[in-house]
Amino acid sequence: RSFKNLTFKYLRLVAFVDCITCILVFIYCITNYTRPHTLSDKYFRIWYLVNVYFPLANITAGCNVLLTLTVTIERLVSVRWPMKKQHLFNPNRVLITLLICFLFPIVANSVNFLVYKVGDCNNLAVTSIAKMKAYEYFGMCKEILLRFIPICILICSNCLLLSTVRSANQKFKQPKSHLPPTPKTTTVFLQPASNGSDTIPITTYSSDSQSQIDNLLSTPSLSAGSNISLSGLHKETLKHVSSSSTRMHVRKQQQERQLTIMLVWLSTLYLCGQIPMLFAYPNFVFKDTSRASYKYYALVVNVLELTTYLANFFIYVKFTTQFQQVFRAKVKQIFFCFATNS
Repeated sequence: RSFKNLTFKYLRLVAFVDCITCILVFIYCITNYTRPHTLSDKYFRIWYLVNVYFPLANITAGCNVLLTLTVTIERLVSVRWPMKKQHLFNPNRVLITLLICFLFPIVANSVNFLVYKVGDCNNLAVTSIAKMKAYEYFGMCKEILLRFIPICILICSNCLLLSTVRSANQKFKQPKSHLPPTPKTTTVFLQPASNGSDTIPITTYSSDSQSQIDNLLSTPSLSAGSNISLSGLHKETLKHVSSSSTRMHVRKQQQERQLTIMLVWLSTLYLCGQIPMLFAYPNFVFKDTSRASYKYYALVVNVLELTTYLANFFIYVKFTTQFQQVFRAKVKQIFFCFATNS
C-alpha cells in the first residue's frame, strides 16, 4: 500500500518495460550466439530478428526514455513546486502523458517492421524502404525526438533535482539558534458561583477553538467552583498532537528525500547507458558500420545498457526504506511458504 504514490506507479511501468526489453534481448542472445541445426531453425532466428526483436526493442527503448523523463519531472515538481503538483499531475493529464509515452514510440518505430525481411537463402535482407533517402532523414529525426532531446531535458532535470536536494540538506543540517515562540494564551474568568466561590482563571491556547472553551465553561465541576487547573491538560494534549504530527512530517520528509535521491541515481545511471548509445547511431560517428570497431562498440554499449537495467533493483534496495521493508517481508513470506510446503 505504501507504493501507491504516483512516483512508484511510474517506476512500476519502467520496470515493466525493462522486463520486456530483457526478455527480447535474452531470446536474441540465444538465437544469435548459437548455431542453427536445421533450415527451419535458421529461418526462425532471422524471422525473430526482423519481425520481433528489431521493431519491439526500439519501441521499448523509446518508452523507457519517455517514462524515465516523466518520472524525473514528476519528482522535480514534487520537491521544487509541491503546491503545483496536484494541478499539473491530475488523473487526466497523467493518463494523457502515459498515452504519449507509449503511443509515440509505437508510431515512430512502426516503420521498422518494413525495413528488413528474410532473404531467399534465410539471411537478413533489406527492403527498398531502407534504401530511400527519406528513411534516412526519418531515422535522424526519430533519434533526435526520442533520444537526444529527452536526454538533454533529463540532464537539466537532474541538475535541478541535485541543487534542490543540496539546499534542502543544508537547511536540514542548520542548528536552530532560537527556541520556538511561546504560544499565546488567553485567560477566561468564570463568574462567581452562587455559593460565593472565587473566580477561576482558565488558561487556553489561542489555537484552541471557541467550542472547546465553551465546553469547558459549561462543565458542572467548574460551575460548582472546583479549583481545577485545565491549562496543564491543554498543554499535554497540544504537546501530544504536536509531537505526533511532527513525527509524521519528519517521516514523510525522509521518504520524499530518499525517493528523490533514488530518482537522481536512477536517472544518472540511465544517462550513462543512453549517452554512449547516441554515438552508436549509423553515420553519426561511425561511417562504416561493417567495420570491427563499430561492432565491438555496439556490443559494449548494449551490455552497458543491460547493466543499467540490472542495477535498478539494487538502487531501489539501497536508497528506499519502503522498498527494503516490503522486499524483506516478501522474502520472509516466500521462505516461510517454501518451508511450510516442504
